[in-house]
Amino acid sequence: MTRRLPLVFAASLAGFALFLLAHFFGPAMASGLMATALLAVVFIAAVGSGRVLLRAFEAKEISESEKTLIGGTLGIGLLSQAVFLLGVLGLLKTWAAVLLLGGLWVVGFTELREIFRSFSANRNLLTDRPFAVLAVLLPLGLAYLACFAPPHHYDALVYHLALPAAYIREGRILPVEHLVYTHFPQNGEMLYTLALLLGSDTLAQLFTWLGAFLSVWWIFEMGKREAPVSAVMLACALVSTHAGILLLASTAYVECIAMLWITASALSFFRWLETSKEAPSRGWLALAGVFAGLGLGTKYYAGICPMIFGAFLLLRWAAWAGGESQEEGGVASRLGRRSDFFVYAFAAGLAGSPWLLKNLYTVGNPVFPFLYQWLPARGVGWAAGTAGRYFDMLTEYGHTGGTAREFLRFIFTAAVGSSRYGGGADVLGSLGWSLIFAAFPAAVWAALRNRYLRWILFYCLCHWAVWFGTRVVLRFLIVIVPLAALPTACGLHQLWLALGPRDFGPGIPPVHAPAERAGRALLLGAAAAAVAVNLGLFLYVHAIFDSLPVVIGLQSRREYLSRKLDYYTCARFAAERLGQNDRILVVGEQRGYYVEQPHTATSVMSPNRFVLAANESADAEGLARRMKAEGLLVLLYVPREARRLRDGYGAFAFTERGEANWAGLQSRLKTLFEDPGRCMLMKIE
Repeated sequence: MTRRLPLVFAASLAGFALFLLAHFFGPAMASGLMATALLAVVFIAAVGSGRVLLRAFEAKEISESEKTLIGGTLGIGLLSQAVFLLGVLGLLKTWAAVLLLGGLWVVGFTELREIFRSFSANRNLLTDRPFAVLAVLLPLGLAYLACFAPPHHYDALVYHLALPAAYIREGRILPVEHLVYTHFPQNGEMLYTLALLLGSDTLAQLFTWLGAFLSVWWIFEMGKREAPVSAVMLACALVSTHAGILLLASTAYVECIAMLWITASALSFFRWLETSKEAPSRGWLALAGVFAGLGLGTKYYAGICPMIFGAFLLLRWAAWAGGESQEEGGVASRLGRRSDFFVYAFAAGLAGSPWLLKNLYTVGNPVFPFLYQWLPARGVGWAAGTAGRYFDMLTEYGHTGGTAREFLRFIFTAAVGSSRYGGGADVLGSLGWSLIFAAFPAAVWAALRNRYLRWILFYCLCHWAVWFGTRVVLRFLIVIVPLAALPTACGLHQLWLALGPRDFGPGIPPVHAPAERAGRALLLGAAAAAVAVNLGLFLYVHAIFDSLPVVIGLQSRREYLSRKLDYYTCARFAAERLGQNDRILVVGEQRGYYVEQPHTATSVMSPNRFVLAANESADAEGLARRMKAEGLLVLLYVPREARRLRDGYGAFAFTERGEANWAGLQSRLKTLFEDPGRCMLMKIE
């Protein structure tokens, strides 16, 4: 009995602590905790089914913890493809999502014991390197808590969440007329669709966070085979303290999901390169192709990954074909190298094809809006000039001008970043690069001494070169941060060892010279300062977002969103007072996610139907009749955002007659609700 008393007391104390947490913060964190429980259910289902699927690849030399990691990554991809299939079949219903998860649990049930056992495979790190573990997990924990704030970031509300919400309203995947992104790859959005089907947009943000977490896990599991654990833990810390990654990980943006696929693909490819001579198997190569295809199905720019590796395999095959002899001890036959290329290409094509085939069927262009000059889209209100406008918008947030000048600008931005939010600097991608950029010489030094690191650094440079040539958003480069962190950390680790005590031989104590001691202090101080700046920038941006009050319960979700978004109060009035099938025309606002009814939002990239209707109608009465005929009976007007879109992007291209018709329509509008200076909800009489 006496032996049990300490355990009983500890359990009682833990229960009391949970009671205090629930008492003071329960209402505030209820949605976050529910989303956490859903994430656990979904992730375990993905891991179990992914581990079963992994058997088909017959990858060699793989530990149980690696099986869980790779299985989870495969399972998430399988989940996104399964939701896509539900959307194609018109089964985007909550019951179908629950059945899907139940089926994955059944498939992976036999793996549950090994899954939970594998979670403890690296538990020795908690005792051997507790501060290193804390340095990795604490920043990720901060990003996790930031996910509890309601989605409010611009692109998330324009299309990352708005598209899934529109699909769910219709029960299937279908074109959304005002969103050009409806024909973009959407593996990430399929995960968000699952989250919304389960009733939680917080879960959508947690899926993004999961992508960042698994990317760090990939660096740890694969890196510790090729580098000292201390260096690998430093690499994980470089990723988990990167301000751009932390900011993106707490949003419903898909960059961290694309980052996971690219990290997994590259590390699987290099694992195949390093083991192919010792244990010939194309399992790792096929995995690399699948992950690359999943990346392509998430974001077009992720196609850089299969393009680089496909070109490498093609050149490798061609180089053998042009030679006269074979390499010793490798898969050097022409047939073998040809098979390598086709295995990779087939795996990548199979995993990446669903969205491309969907585009080919719906608009006649598998890579819409690319190649718009040669493959005009059908069924979309996009002329070539409008497609060009989309790419112009990208370059506004990227870099323009001569190559040499923009290279210097890139160096400056990567070195010091930008603390200005909301401009072309694109803060979600430009912050956090400082240490990786400054330590680039150390990364080169490490790569020169390690073939595995050379492959990684070479890939990062190739990826950067292609990205730089496209002249677009710096945020799109964030996907190579985990890969770049590994040679960077190994270089810093080697530098630390080089500044260590000198060994003069047996029997003589090592001597730590003052210069080396000072060098270590400077190196440690520089790294600590850079990490502190990154974390400070993360907190600074969230201070601008003012996320803390809603996370800790000082504000409700409704209060927070009403303050952040001008149109939110009108959207809530519409949701509570109007019919669920009343179509709403949103004028002056692109971020339509919180409008629950079917709606058409303003766009700065594709044609606005109400502008075309006003320009084409004979008079205001004709415009009113036309809008009623199209089912647009309710108008939600957001004046402040409308002025910004009009002045900055020319969103309202009215002709003289169109402007007169639009002005004349005002007399036929009955105000249903008004939040003065912020939004108006009106009905066409």
